[in-house]
Amino acid sequence: MQGNGRWIGLDLSKKTYEMCYFDQKGKVGRSGGETTKAGRSKLYAKLKAEDIVAMEVNSLAFVIEKEMRQIGCTVVILDASQLSVIYASTKKTDKEDALKLARLVKIYEKEDLPIVDVPTEKEYYRRKLTKECKTLKDDRTQEINRLHALFLQCGITTMKRSNLQTDANRQKVLSQLFGYEVRQAKRVCERLTLLEAQIKELEQTITKECKADKDIERLQTIPGVGDKTALAFTAYVGDGKRFNNGDEVANYLGLVPRVDCSGSINRYGHITKKGNRIVRALLYQAAWSIVRSKHGGALKAKYFYMTEHGKGKKISITAIARKMAKLMYLIMKNKEEEYKELPAPASRAG
Repeated sequence: MQGNGRWIGLDLSKKTYEMCYFDQKGKVGRSGGETTKAGRSKLYAKLKAEDIVAMEVNSLAFVIEKEMRQIGCTVVILDASQLSVIYASTKKTDKEDALKLARLVKIYEKEDLPIVDVPTEKEYYRRKLTKECKTLKDDRTQEINRLHALFLQCGITTMKRSNLQTDANRQKVLSQLFGYEVRQAKRVCERLTLLEAQIKELEQTITKECKADKDIERLQTIPGVGDKTALAFTAYVGDGKRFNNGDEVANYLGLVPRVDCSGSINRYGHITKKGNRIVRALLYQAAWSIVRSKHGGALKAKYFYMTEHGKGKKISITAIARKMAKLMYLIMKNKEEEYKELPAPASRAG
């Protein structure tokens, strides 16, 4: 990257950082310190507005990037998983990684690097909501599985997890347990009650956030797209301005197949899964919803057409999820547009 200052690589760990830089004369310099607030202040005192700083993506990198804006230096956050010189290196230390980051921003232009876009304050807030909701629901699933295991330990093999989903149902079946498992089950139920109350409160916050955004309301005109899916999509894709078309959005979310083309041979593998897995999972749920909906239209017809012509259900639903991601992008891009259901061709009715 062209610049009048230094090219700096910054490798971050939980408690310390390593900095390596090249100056205009090619001289290499190093320094390090702590990532505490006082340590970061000392780091910023060493920087100049002309410097170009590169970091690997992590939560602390976003905090530091925000604080560095006051200095005026150029900051790029890189996805190290797409940099084989770092990710697949046989010699991986903090100092080596900092040196490699500095060399990368010195040699390559911005468009040649796997740069991670820094989210806005609104996007960052929505990402936190999305992640916490996913974490709480995963915790609830684990507790349900623990409770189900207690019934198996008592020899009750007819109990299903579906019978343990609500507090009312749980209280009805707890009397079947005996011995120490009774006390364990009560503690599990107490944790489930707390988790479910937190999930309900968080879902109310998500609903409130969605109702205050017209873009999200337009996304929700698509069958199968609810509060969580729309919120997660806007949290990671944003307003879509940094993408040129829907194919780039699908690629960003990891919904495109791996391609291996050589000579006359073209091979298409599994999807890349490079994007955010929470958004991808929600898009799959939305795809299944639209396939089962009475108003699925052309998307529903496409799914049944693919399955009837030899494609597996997983491949077919992935194609629908990819189409939905593109459709959501177009609705975000065209501010005044809403979803209009396209009728299914008569020959493809599901």
